[in-house]
Amino acid sequence: MRPLRQVRKRDGRLVPFDRGKVAEAIFRAAQSVGGEDRFLAEELAGVVVARLHALLADRSGSEVPSIEDVQDLVERVLIDAGHARTAKAFILYRERRAEARAARGASEAMGDDETLAPLVGGDGAVGTLGRPGADVYRFSKGAVADKLVREESLDRPEAEAIARAVEDRLLRARTPRLTEELLETLVHAELFERGWTARAARARRTSLSGAAVQEALEHGLGDRRALDPAALAEGLGESVVAQHVLDRLLPPAVAEAHRIGDLHVYDLGAPLRLASIAVSAPEAAPARMHGERFSREGGVRRAFAVLEELLLAHAPHAARVLAVEDINVWLAPFVAHLDEDALGESVRQFLLSPVLGAMQRRGGLLRLELGLSAEVPPRLAFMDTPEPAPPGRRFGDYAETALHVTRAFLHEAAELRRGGHWVDCALTLVLSRGGQRDASRRALVRQALAAAGEGGEPVILFDDPATPTRGSRWFRLRESEAPDPLRFDRGDVSAAGAVAINLVGAALRTRHGGIEDFIREVDRLVRTALDGAGAQRDLLDHLGETPGGALYQLRRGTHPLVDLEAAYHLVEVVGADRAVSLLLEGAESVERLGMRGRIVKHVHGRVREEALARRFHAAVSEGLVPEAARRFARCDAERYPRAAAWWAVGEEPTYAVPHGEGMGLLREPLHPDRLRGGPSLLRVRHRVGGDRHPPMEDLLRAMEAAERDTAVLEYAVDPWPRRLIHGEPPP
Repeated sequence: MRPLRQVRKRDGRLVPFDRGKVAEAIFRAAQSVGGEDRFLAEELAGVVVARLHALLADRSGSEVPSIEDVQDLVERVLIDAGHARTAKAFILYRERRAEARAARGASEAMGDDETLAPLVGGDGAVGTLGRPGADVYRFSKGAVADKLVREESLDRPEAEAIARAVEDRLLRARTPRLTEELLETLVHAELFERGWTARAARARRTSLSGAAVQEALEHGLGDRRALDPAALAEGLGESVVAQHVLDRLLPPAVAEAHRIGDLHVYDLGAPLRLASIAVSAPEAAPARMHGERFSREGGVRRAFAVLEELLLAHAPHAARVLAVEDINVWLAPFVAHLDEDALGESVRQFLLSPVLGAMQRRGGLLRLELGLSAEVPPRLAFMDTPEPAPPGRRFGDYAETALHVTRAFLHEAAELRRGGHWVDCALTLVLSRGGQRDASRRALVRQALAAAGEGGEPVILFDDPATPTRGSRWFRLRESEAPDPLRFDRGDVSAAGAVAINLVGAALRTRHGGIEDFIREVDRLVRTALDGAGAQRDLLDHLGETPGGALYQLRRGTHPLVDLEAAYHLVEVVGADRAVSLLLEGAESVERLGMRGRIVKHVHGRVREEALARRFHAAVSEGLVPEAARRFARCDAERYPRAAAWWAVGEEPTYAVPHGEGMGLLREPLHPDRLRGGPSLLRVRHRVGGDRHPPMEDLLRAMEAAERDTAVLEYAVDPWPRRLIHGEPPP
């Protein structure tokens, strides 16, 4: 049986036959009556194709069906399969198209002399309708069709048909004047009539409604904090940019998947920012030291000022996380001569610096992380200290001082929180897994756990000496995973962007079709997510290469961040546990856990394959922030009656574990072990409640157990409530 290659249009033209368009037509008809099963539409399209082959065989050698043949068979297949409502919707759609063709035929009978003149001048002034030759801009069906092909990715015949229909509307209305807005409204109306509801719903002029702006001015932004006029203006500006990115920059399939809740593209309003940036202070800071005496008081101030300069230089380019690693290693040579009180005062002044407060831009979405190393990392131990240091000194020579600096940061941050000061940074203590168990390390660990048991910071991160990592809590990287090993020590570790995929929605759509249908839907989501990542990569690449572009100077700095060959794109999986419970209803927990691991491992493999085909690097993560988990749950509750029943009236839908519930040890997945392709590396979150500080021995035992488990990357204490904070943080 030869495959169908062409179909004959009503005007006699032969065009390529596309089974996907048949499936799309069936699915749109099903959607109009409440259907949501895309896979069923694909199956019914297959039945239509099979019947077309049988029809052509009966016609004694005819090899090209007509468009009417295809539509007739769609109606019959829908009726035979018991989908009468969908068949009725499809029949009504055909009737509307026939009426539109008849009206168009009447207008074409008027002749070419009735072609409309275009109505909007280049400066936006309203033109007048007229005949050819009038001193006005001419209305051009070709220009409308070109725009639809270019901006909406429509086929040329469909775009031309829409342009003719718009002209018909104008002729029938006999309007004397026309604005650009009205012309676009007519185009959108015709798109809607033809079933292109997603495209018709787009706001072609990227702007906010007056009501939305007024609401923001009176009550602030709903999804972020805006504590001053500049923050409010920034948030409103990002809202406009986000709409533009959805309408113009992302592929239409990606934008539509984001709108309906199959995907969540993080930070749409900040497309030029990188999701996560991590720089090493000992590598990035020396270039900023100029002419300071190494061990005098001025050198101490300058060393802390250089850290502030790093923050100010890099924060505008980070969307979610800016991490400065090994700050204690950088500071150690400059503060070695200070006593404990002087060191503590210097650290306190840094933590209270207005520069750290400025990190709360983007309405609190941007988090500053300061990395503290319990031991000097091997990659820094033999690095020369910056001039004018004593000759021959290396950072490794100041290991004991670096430990004192770490303890000073932990102590001063806890004291400030006890006093009601909101410290605008997160602390990460990096421990070498299985490192030396001397008295100084034990004291450091106890101090860190005491601070974490009161205020939730620091988070303890376990680093394997054999495969050390760098980065932030959003994204960490081993040297063996770095695309450019030469940049691992001296460059940045950056995640260019992040897209979340909704596994629960995929399971709800395919639960009747089994695991195979679910996996096919997940594969589609992965492809769509990486299509969006590719669009962002192209944008960053263009602006980084163009002189005068927003990223041109940064990319050519001493430590360029926009290195698209080394920056990863993150794909976050959301709702894996609930998705498995839908797919394996009634199964034992062990079976569900195994299925969860297989699904995440499959996603990891597909992400790696799709990224390789697109020539960039991508990684799988989980639990970045609750943002996508909340949005997916809200969207699913609106789309699927079954999902709506999961939450009580007034309860906020979310696929994340509610904060403060489920006391005890929780093992949360972070991302697959990228070296072995799974299982997932974990974060152990130790939730403690009550009015008293949790017993130190309990925290110590839990931390040591987490350290012994090579699958655990982080150990975090989550006290509820956070007892030591006398003054509440900004709302």
